[in-house]
Amino acid sequence: MKKSLIALAALAFVGAASAQSSVTLFGIVDVGVSHYSVSGGQSLNTMSANGYNSDRIGVRGTEDLGGGMSASFWLEGAMSPQDGTKSGLSFTRRSTVSLAGNWGELRLGRDYTPSFWNLTIFDPFGTNGVGTNIAMAAKAAMKDPTFVRSNNAVGYFLPPNLGGFYGQVQYAFSGTPANSTGEYKGLRVGYQAGPANVALSWGNTSAQTKSAATPEINALNIGGSWDFGVAQLLAQYDDSKYDNGVTTPHLKTYLIGGLVPVGAGQIRIDYSTVKMTSTGGAEPESSQWALGYVHNLSKRTALYATYAHLSNKNGASLSYGGLTGIANAGGNGYDIGIRHSF
Repeated sequence: MKKSLIALAALAFVGAASAQSSVTLFGIVDVGVSHYSVSGGQSLNTMSANGYNSDRIGVRGTEDLGGGMSASFWLEGAMSPQDGTKSGLSFTRRSTVSLAGNWGELRLGRDYTPSFWNLTIFDPFGTNGVGTNIAMAAKAAMKDPTFVRSNNAVGYFLPPNLGGFYGQVQYAFSGTPANSTGEYKGLRVGYQAGPANVALSWGNTSAQTKSAATPEINALNIGGSWDFGVAQLLAQYDDSKYDNGVTTPHLKTYLIGGLVPVGAGQIRIDYSTVKMTSTGGAEPESSQWALGYVHNLSKRTALYATYAHLSNKNGASLSYGGLTGIANAGGNGYDIGIRHSF
């Protein structure tokens, strides 16, 4: 009897494994040394992560359903290699299940929002490290819950064979208080052909009661790039409105940058600025320029270095590395590290 049960269990395991066309364990380990400072204020030397790419570990798989259809899953979590914490087990970077065919892809779970993609794709630093688009720090300071990801999301992606056109829509249920990022609606449409790539996106996040802690957010952005061969030019503009029921401050962000291939490496450079406009008074403004270099030792391993300088005026107090900012005081930061992917 025991042998029969073991045999049945083995057959069930083999059947499950054969039904799954592919399962892949993947990840990125990115560790560096960073320095952050605020003019006239705090400074910090530390070991850091995510200087070039976001650290992650995950598993993904695809099953061929026949007739051009497939099912897939993607579980991806963050981790902190500098201290070895196992936060990756939470899979909060992405947790989705999908059905795809020649009609496109239907995806459910926790995922990136459409309004985030332009911010990261058209950023020379890919929204990682001290050189990342300054809009990211400004949106985080506004406690925007969906400027990167949303929970409880249903998304649809256009198929990839539309002559260069691409797009997606997403709706996220508000969910329970324990896992809610607010009700989100968003879309993104773009066109990529030859050296050109341009995309427009919009996102709306609403709460049951508007307040400073839970405003209604409308984000509209456009981004583009052009590859000249010797260099790639990138640019983007983002306008995010935060309706708290009393006022509606705007965050307006501009970025222009470039990627320059140099042998086995790449120079990265950008300038970004963000201004908050409101119904009156000062309009806080921050700007940043950043310069970095990545040297690829192989397809999976790279060394990198980035330096960035931040300026604040009209009461703005953004800072690097979680340091306490000082109104109108600037700051500096650098990352030096190594990235390995698997």
